[in-house]
Amino acid sequence: MAAPISVRLGRRLASLRAEKGWNQAYLSELAGVGRAHLSQIENGSVMVRIDTLEALANSLEITLSALFRNI
Repeated sequence: MAAPISVRLGRRLASLRAEKGWNQAYLSELAGVGRAHLSQIENGSVMVRIDTLEALANSLEITLSALFRNI
């Protein structure tokens, strides 16, 4: 059984962030998202708003569709 989408999305965000060599504090600052909230998003423990996802995707220099790719 597949993990919930919130968990898969969180893993994808964490992976993309790690590929850039960034820590959560750096990405959260770029995106204007609290570090604790980013941690919750990456852990899949919260539902995330689309505007927050857009800010994270923009900070990672990818599109929203790329963020959701393969999840």
